[in-house]
Amino acid sequence: MAKRVEGIRAVTFDCWGTLLQDRDWEGANRKRIGALRRFLPDLNEQEATDLLMEAWAKHDDAWKQVETFGPGRMAAYCLEAKGISDDEPINELTREFEEASLENGVIAVEGAKETLDALGKASVRVGLICDTGFTPGRVVRNLLEAEGLLGYLECQCFSDECGVPKPGNEIFLKCLAELGARPPEAIHVGDLKRTDIAGAHDVGMHAARFRGVHNDRTEATEAEIVIDRLEQILEVVGIA
Repeated sequence: MAKRVEGIRAVTFDCWGTLLQDRDWEGANRKRIGALRRFLPDLNEQEATDLLMEAWAKHDDAWKQVETFGPGRMAAYCLEAKGISDDEPINELTREFEEASLENGVIAVEGAKETLDALGKASVRVGLICDTGFTPGRVVRNLLEAEGLLGYLECQCFSDECGVPKPGNEIFLKCLAELGARPPEAIHVGDLKRTDIAGAHDVGMHAARFRGVHNDRTEATEAEIVIDRLEQILEVVGIA
């Protein structure tokens, strides 16, 4: 049985690996590689793949520095590396990078809809705190809607819209302000220790690490609660 936490008025969730999973992450990246080759036809597939991964590494480095390096900057990095700096092709490639996941789609994590529904019926406020990579908030909202989850999320805070990723304080505090909850009255559920757990703890929230999709085995500080099924958060907040 999961540890009970008293006085919880709001629950916030991570998105990827917590509420949603890519249906075909590799397929979405193949679409991005194909788009890049249309703009840079002299590149073979391996060269295009390598360039895309260089851009992703730039994003990853920025993310670890609690900064953003989104699809627009990744598209610009790829094209500018080959001498293209005009806004129009950069904007077009950005859209292709951003929307690659729409065709392949996502699936809701098992128990996500039922858990969100139960929280709402118990008058617990529910929000989303999501770091974005290639897929920005505007597209993630479409993916959540397609899986029937968006309507349960009263507040949606995306790193590309807030200007800072987790574990930065701002993205957590913005969501809490919109939900009308103080940090000790809220618990964040996510899969990553460095971002979800550390970020929640840093602003004074409770934290639960969900390992049902991805089990973070890094040495970063563990959450006080670890769950394998999303429904277990209902036990944590005292919903039968």
